Amino acid sequence: MIGHIFRRILDALIPISSESAIARSLSEETLAELLHPMIHRDKQWIVALFPYRNPKVRALIRAIKYRGENAPLPALGRILADEIIQILADKKTLEGWRNPLLIPIPSSSARLKSRGYNQVERITLATLPHLEGQVTYAPDVLGREDRASQVEVLKSEREKNIAGAFSVIRPEKVSGMHVILIDDVAETGTTLSDAKRALIEAGASEVIAITLAH
Repeated sequence: MIGHIFRRILDALIPISSESAIARSLSEETLAELLHPMIHRDKQWIVALFPYRNPKVRALIRAIKYRGENAPLPALGRILADEIIQILADKKTLEGWRNPLLIPIPSSSARLKSRGYNQVERITLATLPHLEGQVTYAPDVLGREDRASQVEVLKSEREKNIAGAFSVIRPEKVSGMHVILIDDVAETGTTLSDAKRALIEAGASEVIAITLAH
C-alpha cells in the first residue's frame, strides 16, 4: 500500500513517459493477444515470444529496460513461465531434461552501476513463482565484461564486439547441466551466442534461450 502511494506521488511529480504509460496499460489478456512465439531465423535454439516491430511490444520492452518499469512483470512472468513449461515438457519427454539451470543474461558491472538494475534478472525473477521445482535459478553463473552496448554497434560489428565477453564464474554448477538462458530481445542473437559458448566450454550439456522479443 505504501509503495503504491509512493508511486502515485512520484507519478505526480515526474511525468510518466508514453512508453511507461503504454506498458502499464497492457493487461495480461492484451499481452496474450500480442504473443507470437517464433524460432530465431539463424539460431534455432533461441525462441522469442513477442514481435518487437509491434509498437506496444517495443514500448513495453523499452519501458522495462530503460525506465525500470515493473508493473508489467507479473503478467510477463506468467506468460514466460508458461512457455518455459511447454518447452520443458517436450525436452523431458524427448531428451531427458530434468531441473535445468535458469540463467538471466547478466549486465556488465558498468551498465549495472549506471542503470541500477538488470531488467533481465527482474523478468526472470517474475517467472519463478510459476516454476517451483522445475528449474534451478542460477544468476551467479555467468560473468560479463564491460563492452560497448550492442544497440550502439552496427549489426555487422556486433559479433566482434561481444566475442569473449562472457565467462562462467561457477563452472561446478554448469558441468553436465541443461541450461535455459533468458534475455529481453534477440535480434542478431550474438549476445546469447557468446553466453552459450561460455557455458558449453564450461561443460553444459545443452543450452537454449528464450527472449521476450525478436
